[in-house]
Parts: sequence; C-alpha cells; structure tokens
Amino acid sequence: MTNQTSTSDILHKATRSVKWSALTEMVTRTVPPLVFVVLAKLLTPEDYGVVGTAMIAIAFCQMFWDAGLSKALVQTKDSPLDAAQVVFWTNLVLGGVVYVILFAGAPWIANFFHSPKSALVLRVLGLQVIIASFTSVQQALLMREMDFRNLFWIKLLTAFVPGVFSIPLAFYGQGVWALVAGTLAGQMVNLGLLWRQSTWRPRWEYSAVLARRLFGFGFWVALEGLGIWLMQWSDNIVVGRFLGVHELGVYRTGLMMVAIVFGLALNPIVPVLYPAFSRMQDDLPALSRIFHRINRTVIAFALPIGTGLLLLGPEVVAVLFGAKWQGLGMVVSVLGFSAGISWTVCLNAEVYRATGIPKMTALIMWLHLIIYLPAYWVSAHYGLQTFIYTRLGLVFVGEVIQIVFIVKLLGVSPFYLWHEGKTMILSTAAMVGVVLMAKALLWGYVAGVAGWLELALLVALGVVSYIGTLWILDRPFVLSFRGMIRKVARP
Repeated sequence: MTNQTSTSDILHKATRSVKWSALTEMVTRTVPPLVFVVLAKLLTPEDYGVVGTAMIAIAFCQMFWDAGLSKALVQTKDSPLDAAQVVFWTNLVLGGVVYVILFAGAPWIANFFHSPKSALVLRVLGLQVIIASFTSVQQALLMREMDFRNLFWIKLLTAFVPGVFSIPLAFYGQGVWALVAGTLAGQMVNLGLLWRQSTWRPRWEYSAVLARRLFGFGFWVALEGLGIWLMQWSDNIVVGRFLGVHELGVYRTGLMMVAIVFGLALNPIVPVLYPAFSRMQDDLPALSRIFHRINRTVIAFALPIGTGLLLLGPEVVAVLFGAKWQGLGMVVSVLGFSAGISWTVCLNAEVYRATGIPKMTALIMWLHLIIYLPAYWVSAHYGLQTFIYTRLGLVFVGEVIQIVFIVKLLGVSPFYLWHEGKTMILSTAAMVGVVLMAKALLWGYVAGVAGWLELALLVALGVVSYIGTLWILDRPFVLSFRGMIRKVARP
C-alpha cells in the first residue's frame, strides 16, 4: 500500500511538473495558433479538408503501430528499461507494416471522400507513422519520470518549425503541400531532439514474457484507442463523406480552434495526471481525494471557457478569419460549449488507466459509440448545422454514462459534479448575464466599434464577472488555487 510519505512525494512531484507541462502547452498552444491564423488567410477550407482526410487515416493507423504499448510502458511495474526494448522493436516493426498498408490503400481512401488529391497527400504525410515509431519510447520514458522540463525544451524548439516551412510555401501558392511540409519537418526535428535528450538506446534483445504482459495491458489501451479514434474522427468521416471537403475543412478548423483554447487552459494538467495517478493505484482513498481536488479545478476553467466560446464564437471568427470562412462562427460556438461540458469528466479515463483497468475506458468508449455513430450518420444528411447541434446533444448523453461508471469505481456521489462545481456553475451563469447585456449595449449604443476592441471588451467583462462572482461564492477555492499556482511557479 502506498504510504503517506510516498503519496505526498508523488503529489509534490506532480505539482512541480505542472509548471513545465504548462510551459510546454503554452508554447505548443500559442505558436501553432499564430501560424494557423496566418495560414488560414493564405489557404482555403478545401486545403484543410484534404489534409483532414489524410489525418483521419493516419490517426487510425496509430492504434496499430503503437498497440497501446507506450502507455503500458508508463504504467508497468516491471523494469522500464527492459520494457522499453519490447516497446521500441514492436513499434518499429508495426510502424513499417502499417505504412505499407496505408500507402497501398491511399487511392481507395481518396475515392471514399471523393477527393482525388488526398491519395498523394496521404502517402507523403503518412511518413509520420514511421517517424513516430522511432520516438514513442523516448517520450514515454520522459513522461514516466514526469520529466516535463526536458519535454518543454523539446516542444519549444519544435513549435516554430512547421510555421517556418508552411508559411513561405503557402505564400508562394503551394496550397495543401505547405501544410504537409510543415508537419513532416516538425516531426523530424522532434525525432532528433528526443534522441539527443534521451539516454536510453535500443539493444538487440526482446523478452517474449515481458511482451505478453505489456500486450495484456496494451490490448485494452489499443481497444480504447480504436474507440477514441472513432470518437475523434467518426464525425470527420461522416462530414467529409456526405458534406464534402469544404465543409470538412470548416468543421476541422472549428475543432482546431476549440482545441487550441482548451489546450492553453487545461492541457497542462493532463500529461501529469496519468503518471501521478499510476503511482497511487494501490491507494484508492488517496486517489479519490486528488481526483476531487483536480476535478474542481478543471470545472472552474472548462465551464466558463466553453460558455464563453458559445457566446463569442462568431466575434472571434470575424476578427481572426474574415468572410472567407462562412459558417465557422457557429461551429466554434457550439463545439466550444460541447468541449466545456466534456472536460468536466475528462479525468475519468486517466483514473481507469492508472488503476490498471483500461478495459473500463474501452467499454465506456464503445458504449458511447453505439449511441453516437447512428446519430452522426442520420444528422449529417441534414447539413452541417443540424450535425453540430446533434453532436452537442450527444455530449450530455456521454456525460451521464461517464458519471455512472466513476460512481461504481470510486464510490463518489452520483451528483458529485454538482457538489464540486455548483459555485462555478452559478458564476458562469452570472458571466452569461453580464456578457449578453454588454453585447446588447454595444449593439445599441456603441455601433461601429472595432471588432477586435469589442471582442476584447466582452472577454474582459466575462473574466471579471466570473472571477468576481466565484470570489464571493467560493473564496476558499480561489485562495487554494492561488496557493497551488504559487507552488507550481516556485523554482
């Protein structure tokens, strides 16, 4: 059983790791958006749609070349250096096999999406599979040790590479190939830096006994990965198949914008959770306590951000992209609110994996899919707007499923989200009232104000009203969060 001292040490290390994880996310979530905004003005929704069709297939292949072994390496109780040998050679062989299949199947995939240009793009961009198979072990070992400081420097140096390649090529009219070149260049630099930083090197050895244990864990992670792929990409498949690459480009751009916003705010927490929870897998009471503490923090950010995007999505798109991206404002608004709701149960999957029962996450994922896929298929026939609102409704269905399972594992109350987040919910409601009143006043009395100035004013009013209300309703939480930030920032 994990004793109090070791649990405290894990929490301390995890807290300190958040600083470097946060810096990593700030870099990886700040630089790409700037590149993205520039490229969106030079490229078209169709360009993003063609790349989107390729990424659907590449993401699918990732499940097979990794087979869940990277996460098994983070979680394993066996010697990590011995396990790393198994993971490296397995991933390398699977990566080569998968790329050959991907290369051969590219014309069929392009035909499925009615996009002939996608075939060659997929064959070139698919080289990511080979590159990634050389980096999975180094990255997993750094994550296992919660060495987010070194990961930060690697991400910092690689964050600028795609833009350096993509922007000049897009400016000179290379279209979709600007995106392809930037992506592959970034992957290659990341490969070089990870190998330079890591002291681990592969040896000519392979333990079949250890492989069976890792595959036992990795099978459920891979099955979950297939579910995740379907969750993340089935909507893209349906949109691309029935609505075309233009609508797919608009839809994926909206998804990317939402991911960028939430990534800046919340993704620094996620990489730390899995290794931290894994160290506490034998002490469920301690795991339950930290689960509640972190979940309150996630809710405090996710709800106002998601609701803010719902209120201000069109204004954000108008300022950043202009008229070329028709319909993107609605997509950002609804997807942003959907993401805000989904994030309130994001910790659940990390708990299941960390406690050695990844099959729980896999089963939940497939239960979602049984409900989601038919709804996607039907709603796509009625246009992008109907599809988007159907997706929002499904988020609430998924929320109920997640709550039922976490209640069974940790024994928490079925109403734990309300108990943990009621002050955040009320503060978000206050923020909505303030922003809507401000929008009405700006429309009626400050007509002609610059778009960026209006957006900045509305965002500032929303932030101040939310934090102010939360301070009144839940001052201890605000003070506790401030204390945590000071710990994280401490050298």
